[in-house]
Amino acid sequence: MKTRFARNLSRYVLAGAAAGALLLAAPAWSVTPETAAPTPEATSSAAGSATLVTGHVSAAAPSGEIRDLVKGAQVFEGEVIITSSSSYVNIEFTDGGRVLLRPESRFQIDRYQFSAAAPQAGAAQPAAGQPGAAPAPRQESAFFRLLKGGFRAVSGLIGHTRREDYAVQTPVATIGIRGTDYEVRICQGDCGDITPAPADGLYAGVQSGSIALANDGGTTTPTAGQYVFIAGRNGVPVPQALRPAALGTPLPDPKTCN
Repeated sequence: MKTRFARNLSRYVLAGAAAGALLLAAPAWSVTPETAAPTPEATSSAAGSATLVTGHVSAAAPSGEIRDLVKGAQVFEGEVIITSSSSYVNIEFTDGGRVLLRPESRFQIDRYQFSAAAPQAGAAQPAAGQPGAAPAPRQESAFFRLLKGGFRAVSGLIGHTRREDYAVQTPVATIGIRGTDYEVRICQGDCGDITPAPADGLYAGVQSGSIALANDGGTTTPTAGQYVFIAGRNGVPVPQALRPAALGTPLPDPKTCN
């Protein structure tokens, strides 16, 4: 399925071809800078924005274009957010959820849809087809991919009613939420900041609520104060009595990172 960015890009290409044909037939004075096609960011709804940036953080678009992120910058569906060494970024999504990325992480906003406007419960609504009738509700979803590194996240509105509307894919397991504040980290031979180096795999801990971790080895639902390690895609989730060293010093609450 094409992303919104891909669909917009296709329209820009077609529009550019038509504009080129017109320009060949037009006088030279008719060509002005205002005819340039808008950027994808100008025509796409932002998934969220960076409330905190320390060090160097960038966003890679599906086209391969990479831009630096600064505090207040918007992020969009399809982008991969990249943190360099000793760098952090806190992203606030439009549903109120937050994700604080660790240094040397890669986090993709795979699919994201959220509509802030919603009718109040019990309020009378015009019938479909009548003036003032609201359009059919759009499916809300937040699907992410943790490609490298780790984060601490506080869930927003998405996933609270329909849990299947939220998921984070990792190389080891898929993470679902239950109204949650949680943290995860993947070690793939790159957790050298911890001595001795931890075993490769997925480390997860829950601050409040609970999460569901599912892979080919089974499903587990750790709750507040619990930690889990999963060695690989086929690995069985192993409860940890103490906070794993791989998670390092606890990250601050993303809700306070502004």
